[in-house]
Amino acid sequence: MSKIPYIERAYGGSGLTGECAYLWALFLANEADMADDPIKYDKFKAMAEMLAPKEGVATAASVHYPDLEAEISKYEKQHWTDPSAINQIGGFYNAKADEYVYPGSDPQE
Repeated sequence: MSKIPYIERAYGGSGLTGECAYLWALFLANEADMADDPIKYDKFKAMAEMLAPKEGVATAASVHYPDLEAEISKYEKQHWTDPSAINQIGGFYNAKADEYVYPGSDPQE
């Protein structure tokens, strides 16, 4: 299992930001690959390719993928103690790491 990406909602609270959706699509494609699930792998790999940053093209401000939201909610239930613990800048309390996880705090970004 790789590091779980952060969750960053678009302004207005609906949908994910384009960068966040891209990171989650990559993460879920890698998870499906490790779990030998070719259907989920192809679905999330195609989604990641559509969301990938491209030169000369703006990143989407808000992305709405029901399949992506459904998979994210599965990880929320498994890894975060209280989904209402979202702070104002979109961080979650991660019970397993015993720390707050903030968007943009990932050293891999």
